[in-house]
Parts: sequence; structure tokens; C-alpha cells
Amino acid sequence: MYDFSLHELKIIKAEFEKFSGEDPNHEELLKTEKFFRRILKNNNAIKLLIDRETFQIVDSNELAQNFYGFNEEELQQKQIFEINALTKDEVIEEYERATEEDRDYFESRQKDANGNIKKVIVRSTPITLSGKNYFYLVIHELENEAEEPPQEEKPEVKDPTIYSLPNSAEKVEFDNDLDIIEKNARDLVILSNKLAESEEKLKEINASKDRFFSIISHDLKNSFFSIMSLSKKLTDPEFDGSNEQKTHIAQMLHENSKRLYSFLENLLTWARVQRGETIYEPGNKNLREITSEITDIFNLKADEKNISLENNIDESIEVFADENMVKTILRNLVSNAINFTKSGGNVKILSKLKDDEVVVSVKDDGVGISEENQKKLFRIDKKLIGRNTEGEKGTGLGLILCKEFIEKHGKEIWIESELGKGSRFNFTLPITKPSKD
Repeated sequence: MYDFSLHELKIIKAEFEKFSGEDPNHEELLKTEKFFRRILKNNNAIKLLIDRETFQIVDSNELAQNFYGFNEEELQQKQIFEINALTKDEVIEEYERATEEDRDYFESRQKDANGNIKKVIVRSTPITLSGKNYFYLVIHELENEAEEPPQEEKPEVKDPTIYSLPNSAEKVEFDNDLDIIEKNARDLVILSNKLAESEEKLKEINASKDRFFSIISHDLKNSFFSIMSLSKKLTDPEFDGSNEQKTHIAQMLHENSKRLYSFLENLLTWARVQRGETIYEPGNKNLREITSEITDIFNLKADEKNISLENNIDESIEVFADENMVKTILRNLVSNAINFTKSGGNVKILSKLKDDEVVVSVKDDGVGISEENQKKLFRIDKKLIGRNTEGEKGTGLGLILCKEFIEKHGKEIWIESELGKGSRFNFTLPITKPSKD
């Protein structure tokens, strides 16, 4: 078991070292990070991901949660020192001792939620995920004090008449055998994790399929029902409403038709993405010009709700991005911001340069999103519970599409929100590098 963990750590380290250069392939890096996340959740050992700056536990697998007696959220509120029976200084001292003795593991005593002390062996490797530095820990419990930690096996020479050094041919054969064993162990780790990856993918596909049919059977049907009800009222010979009432119904019919069209557009685009039919074609683009097109589209809608829509993007920012994808992202985010902001509110599009990327934000002072619903955003397998200012429920499909397109750029999207105070959706894009003349 210990050897299995050692080979797993070697593979993780080797995979991430491929991207240590100045200009890594973002798409390949994203695949490696997803591959690592699946390895982390594999329950062949207790596994923790630790922030190297704060020593905060940021992720764990189910085996770790069972071992320590905390759920995932409870573990994420702790520093690594809080689950150690050793003091902070003792942990650091043991780690340094292991480094000096050229050991790939160190011993520790850790405690669970009930205060039980457990002796463990900890192996670790440093990794970088989404630009942040972490320690990846693989932990094994020593069942009893008599159990020894992993040792490098060395032949014990007791009697020279019984033991002798291998000749050169035997040494070559022995080394070859070790290489074969190590390769087989490495292949076993890769195969095991690929099986876990396939299982997770199948679960995701089934959940996506169920949610997809739920959207079609429920949300699509409700949209058509609303349109049919309004049109039926207008065409009813017995309806003798005033011209003002008829105009109001016609406006409602038009708004529902626009919402349905937007929904269908997202649905079909998402379906094309899932089939791999969407081509990623990045180029050098002026971000202000793109956002100006989006605000032009939504100015009328914002005016109708008495909402201030501001485009505060710096005119000098150039991005290396797929223009159509960025427009789809912004169209969904700005539309949502207006839908979930009350009359007299504000919606702003903002930007901030950070290293080799730009952080684009769509900020509103609308109804906000609960913590429960924030966890469900960007996931096709989760159904959102929330209504806009008109009392209508959203499907969340537009945000899922945003995430898909942002990940095509090798970047990320996240939300900052407080119920009743508004939301801020942030996403990053690569900036255009200056040409070398």
C-alpha cells in the first residue's frame, strides 16, 4: 500500500512538472488538473490538499472525512495543525528531519473529531493548481505500534559464505526487474484512476441527461404554456379588454417569446458543445468593443426596468479570446443581472488587469443568491431554486454555458454574492501579449 502511494505521488509530480515552463498549454493543464481532482477523490488512501501559505485544508476525499470524523465542509474550516496531536513546531521539525534523512515520508500523530490519537505515515508532494501552491498529502494509518513505517529494503549480510554480491549480469537483471515492477505499479495507478475517472464521467453524463430532459419537459413546456395562454386571451372573441390591456398582454407575449428564444439558443449551443461541434477560434480582440455591443443590446431592456447599465471596461485592454464565446458569456451574465435587479438598481461591467490575464466582472445590486444556490451554479446536474424580480424561475443553463466557454480559454469563473445585496460574477480571460518587433 505504501509503495502504491509512492508511485501515485511520483506520477502526480511528473504530470505537473510538464507545465513548469513559461508558457504552458492551458487546455492540457486543465485536463491534468481535472485528472488530479479525480485521483484526489479516489479512496485508496487518506488524501488531503493543503494551502502552502495558510496550511488550510482545502479539499479531501471520503476516506479522510471518515478517518477524521468530519464532513467535507468541516475539514475545510481547519488548518492541518488542528488535526495533528503534535504541535505546529513538532510537525515542522518532523518534516525537516525527514528532508534531512532523505525520506519521502514522515511520521505523525493525528486526532479525530472524538479526540482519538492515531499514528500515521504521511507522504507529500508540492503541486500548483490554478496558479495557487498546495501540498498534496497521502496518509496511511499505522494500525498498531508494532507496525513499521516503509523502509527501503537492503540485503542484510550475516554470513559471507551464504550471502555474496551479485555479479554484473545478475545486477543488470535485478535492475531490469525493478524497472518492470515500478512500471507495472505506475500503470496500475494510471489504470485505477482512469477507471475512477470513467465512473465519474458516467455519473456526470447520466445526471446531465436527466437534467437535460427535465429542462425540456418542464421549463420548455412552461414557456410555451405561458405564450399559448396569453395568445389565447388576445384571440378570444369574448375578451373585451381596453386597448391598454391588449397592449400590455402583447408586450408580455413579446417578452415571453424573447425569453423562449434566448433559452432555446442556449440549449442548442450547449448541445453543440457537448457533441464537440463548437470550434474554439481565439484572436486578438479589444474587450471594450465587445462589451459595447452587449450594452447596446440590453440598453432598452435596462431602461424599461429603470436600471442603470454601465460599461466601465478600460478601452486599452486587448484579449486573446474567441469573440463569439465571449459575447455569449457576457450576454448571459448581463441578461441575468438585469433580470435579478429591481427597478432603480445598477448593473456594471468592470475589468481589472492581473498578471497575464484580465478579470471581467458583471456586478449588480439585485436580489443576490443564497449560499445553497451558489453551490449549484455552473452544474447541469443540480436544479436551482430561485426567482427573478418578475417571479420567474431560471434554468441556470446560461451559466453552465458560460463555464464551458471560459474553460475553453483555460480560465475560470466564480461568484461573490450575498442574499438581498446583489451579485458579482467574475471570469478571467488571457490578455494579448505585445508583439515582438
